[in-house]
Amino acid sequence: MTIEYDPTSGTLRGTVEEIRSARTALRDEDAPPPAGLPVDDPILEAVRTALRTPMLALEVTNSGPGGSHRHLIDAGVNAVTVRWSTAGSDLAELAPSPFQVLPGAITRLVGFRPGRPPADGAPAVAVEAPQIQALASDDATERTGAWEQIRAQLGELVDPAEADASWQLVRSHCSWTATDGRATEDLAVYLRAGEAYFVLVQDGESLELVPAPSITAWEAMMQVLPGASEIEDPRP
Repeated sequence: MTIEYDPTSGTLRGTVEEIRSARTALRDEDAPPPAGLPVDDPILEAVRTALRTPMLALEVTNSGPGGSHRHLIDAGVNAVTVRWSTAGSDLAELAPSPFQVLPGAITRLVGFRPGRPPADGAPAVAVEAPQIQALASDDATERTGAWEQIRAQLGELVDPAEADASWQLVRSHCSWTATDGRATEDLAVYLRAGEAYFVLVQDGESLELVPAPSITAWEAMMQVLPGASEIEDPRP
């Protein structure tokens, strides 16, 4: 498979290794341009600038019964974001978009949808970190086993018939350099089981899945993004 380039959207599609190599070449000032791509394309030039001057890096993973997907998004000083997505073991893409549409892009990437508000007094459910990690595994058997265990722990908080076919674990992790020079990061995790949403909350060493309205899960995912005044300008 050779890289396909859409000059209208600036999207590159190819195998995982091809797109990884193209991304590396585009961000390396000393590397030759990826073979087969136009040299003076203005969209690709914007991609180069974004990859070479990242203000922040966002990783979003979306796992469920249908698979596990990973998206890496770099936001450059030129207000362009560059998304690197793997859509399977042998398919990936690299796509730019304006920074202003990032919240909507994330919402679309994870297939976010409104849910059913939790009942009053719905209890939090204690879980272990390895269970959450297994829900996000690339291995389907490991994901399935972890889901069956957590579904049993959630009990009457979810409808198994509804949730088994459409449960979803979303992780949103952002990293940047703060204005004081410190490496900084933030993470949000939520689980959707059918129409029920649970936000993962950590208190010391303990983890709990806390029933929450869907808007709370969405806000948690977005609040990992820092404000403009919190980021150090990467330019010298």
